[in-house]
Order: sequence, then C-alpha cells, then structure tokens
Amino acid sequence: MQSCPAGIAVGLKPLPESIGVDQMRKLFLHIGVSVDGYIEDENRQLDWPADEEWTQYISELLGSIGGQIYGRVAHQSLAQFWPTVPAQPDAGAALVEMAKMMEASPKYVVTRHSYVTDWTNSHVIRGDVAEEIRKLKNLPGKDLALFAGANLAQSVMEMGLFDEYRLVVNPIRLGGGTSLFRPGLPREKFALVNSRRFASGLLALTYAPADREPSVHRSAPTADSGA
Repeated sequence: MQSCPAGIAVGLKPLPESIGVDQMRKLFLHIGVSVDGYIEDENRQLDWPADEEWTQYISELLGSIGGQIYGRVAHQSLAQFWPTVPAQPDAGAALVEMAKMMEASPKYVVTRHSYVTDWTNSHVIRGDVAEEIRKLKNLPGKDLALFAGANLAQSVMEMGLFDEYRLVVNPIRLGGGTSLFRPGLPREKFALVNSRRFASGLLALTYAPADREPSVHRSAPTADSGA
C-alpha cells in the first residue's frame, strides 16, 4: 500500500537545481468531450464509443507518456478494473496488453482526503497541488497526462499548468452535465497543433496555449480536487 503525508508525492526525488522552464516535460489534459462541450452527463456518467482503432490509439498514447495524473474517484474506479483484466477469460490480447501498460505506468492521484491504494505504481499527492505537479514536471522523463477527474482537471486549468489540451470530440450531444471549462476562466487563445479523425466519428484535437510560454508555473492555493 502507498500513501504519503500532506504535501509529499510518494517516490519523488529532490529536484536537480539545473532543471529550468525550458527543460520541463509537458503536462497535457487528455479528455473526451461531447459536441456540446460536456465531459460527463448529469448523472456523472459517460459512454464514449470504443473500437479497435481507438484501443490502438490509447495503447500508443500510454506508451508515449511518463506518468498519469488522476483525481481520487477516477483512480479508485480504474484500480477496481485494470488489475482484473488479465484474469478475465474474455479479455482480448490488446486489452490485456493495455492493462499491463496501465500497471507499469506511474499513476499520481491527487486528493485532499486520506487515501491508501494497492494499485501498483500509484502515488498519492496532497497539500500544495500546484507545487507538487510542478515538481513532477521538473523530473526527467516523458510527458505527463491528466486523464480523469473533472474537478481536478478544472483546478489544474485555473493553475495554468496545462501545456496542451488533447480533446477527443465525441459525435454525441449530451444536453447537460459537467462542462469542460468552469465559468469565469480568463480569455485565452489556443493554437491547433495536431488533429486526428477516427472512422467512428471521433475527432482528436490537440491545442496549445498560443500566448503563453510552455510550462510556466503560476502559484495557486491548494486545490480541492475532490476526485
């Protein structure tokens, strides 16, 4: 089991003094969104389409990153599913391989609650979330992805810590639910840096802030990620 005192991320090493802003690895938000801008419905559920092309895409994505960041609720849900996949008789080879990648990848769970988890390579972050995420970005390695936890994603937006927004637009109108962006965020321009169209109708769009230096840290109070 792995947990940690407030303000400490388990397994993190002291930051080398020589690491600067231009050397920080990126943190990107990767999240599904409906055509009307919701990331989950009014019951906090989602049902995005998945097929072989999507599974291959996610496998490639997992192989390209150095860590994943989740809110507590999202982490708990995933921890109940992925470790069981290899033992499922109907799990295909691609899903089993993805489960192995999920197991091996460092997973950082942000919470303001006391939280203990048995999921391999999971590390708990509490306290000054902005500072702890900055430390993760300063460590050497591949880029970081925040996949889930609506409140956490919105809090990290407000901290100004995302270097990219990878939005997967699903061909569905939810009509209500949790919006991707909270009201009150300042106006900001983005540049489209990549796009991919899927046969299922999904559209993966990668945006980067157009008027901001990458990886610039803004101090922020402790986030109530709630996730």
